[in-house]
This record gives sequence, C-alpha cells and structure tokens, in this order.
Amino acid sequence: MEAEPAGSQGTLLWSGQLGRLRAELCRVGDQQTLTIGERRIVLKPDAVVRHRSGRLGQRLTVEQPGEASFTHRYRLPWASQLAPVWEAAYDRWSAEADDPGLVLTELLGGIDDWREAPADN
Repeated sequence: MEAEPAGSQGTLLWSGQLGRLRAELCRVGDQQTLTIGERRIVLKPDAVVRHRSGRLGQRLTVEQPGEASFTHRYRLPWASQLAPVWEAAYDRWSAEADDPGLVLTELLGGIDDWREAPADN
C-alpha cells in the first residue's frame, strides 16, 4: 500500500457503503486509489479484483504482484441478504441494486459470482 500525494484528494470516481464502512475510488494523476474506512490502497494496472458473495457476507479482494492481498469483508442488510430467496427472478441487476460492491468491482475491471473472467483464447 502506498500513500496518496499530500494535499490532493483527486477526482472521485465512485463512493458507496460497503457494510458499515464508507468506500471511495479516486483518481490522482494516473493512479487510482481505493479507500475503505481507514484503509487505502493504490491500484496498479495489473491488479486483480475479485468479489465473492456468501451466505454470511461479501468479500472484495485486490491482489497485486509483490504485495499482500487487500481484503474487505462486509455484510449486507438482512433484507438484501434474503432477497434471492424472496425474488423469483433475482438476477445480476437485482444483485447490483442490493450490493454496491458489485458496481465497484465492475468499475475496477474485476470478476464476481455473476461475471467471471473471460477465457483466454
């Protein structure tokens, strides 16, 4: 993880709530910075972003060569956790409405349970 240049907040690309913590994606110069709560990471161009949904919560992971993984686990409100059971036609668009982490993952070019990485041909 690297520090953001002093005195510069950059351009806000996305903001949302991931569980109890506020998350922001900013661009400072040619770098993207992801801040979740008090944690911050500068995203390299070769970063791999993954979002996984589970019964007990969601997980957003950023992996970059030569660095430790950045993982944030969070829970959705109960109504959102039970939505797949209540909605007969629960799909990706319903999931995106319930979980802002899916939108963030898509902005970062990552993969999730709804959209996997393209196969290499």
